[in-house]
Amino acid sequence: MTAHRTQSLYEASYLLARGFRLAATDHEGQKTTLVFADTPELRQAILDFYNGDGMVKAKPFVESYRSLKDMVFQR
Repeated sequence: MTAHRTQSLYEASYLLARGFRLAATDHEGQKTTLVFADTPELRQAILDFYNGDGMVKAKPFVESYRSLKDMVFQR
């Protein structure tokens, strides 16, 4: 599986709110890397996020952020 890896909770929350699934997490020391399956749609969503063109509803974004934050900091 080709993977997209990020340590950004904001980016990962956006991707989850867009409907992409978290494929894995990698823990190294105190850093957690969030892993998504790399697809053309995912790459476009990442570009949209960083270019400020991505739009998601606030509630799914906040729920994703809280869930990821809990997962990352409760290891």
